Amino acid sequence: MSDDEVTKDELLNRLAKYTEEDLEMALRAADAQKRTREEGLYFLHYLLGEDRMNADAKEASIVLPIRPMVMNPVNMVHGGITALLCDNVMGMASYMSAKRPGVTLDLSVRYHLPGRGNQLTARGEVVHAGGQVNSTRCEVRDDVGRLVATATGSFYHKSTSSRK
Repeated sequence: MSDDEVTKDELLNRLAKYTEEDLEMALRAADAQKRTREEGLYFLHYLLGEDRMNADAKEASIVLPIRPMVMNPVNMVHGGITALLCDNVMGMASYMSAKRPGVTLDLSVRYHLPGRGNQLTARGEVVHAGGQVNSTRCEVRDDVGRLVATATGSFYHKSTSSRK
C-alpha cells in the first residue's frame, strides 16, 4: 500500500469526524466526478447542480439551485458562480448555433442585485452568429424574477473546413 492510500478503517475513522453537511458535499463531488466520466459534461456543471431547461439554435437556459456551496460570506451567491453560470448558458447557446464546440474569448458581467432565494435562472442568446465567432448576451434572474446580473460574451468555434 502506498503512502497516499487509506485503509477502510482509517477512512471510516476520518469520516466520523465530519458533519452531515461535510459528507453531503463530499458525496456530491464524488457523484459529479462519476457523472463527468459517464456523461461527458464537465465536473462543475454536475457539482453545482445546474439543470439545463432548454437549448435551441439561438437560446439556452439553465437553472442553478442556490445551496450553501455557492454562497459567499455575506450570504449571497458568489459573483464568480454567477459569472460561471453566465459563461455556461451563453456558451451553450453559442454551441447550439455553431453546431460545434467552442471556447470563451471574452466575458463581461454586470451585477445588479444579490443572488438570493432558492434558485437563479440564466437565459442566454446569440445576438450575432459569425463564421467562427458568436456574440452572446445573458440575463440572470432570481426565483421571483428580479434581475440579478447581465452579461455579454464572445465564443470562438473552430471552422470545420480543412483550411488551417
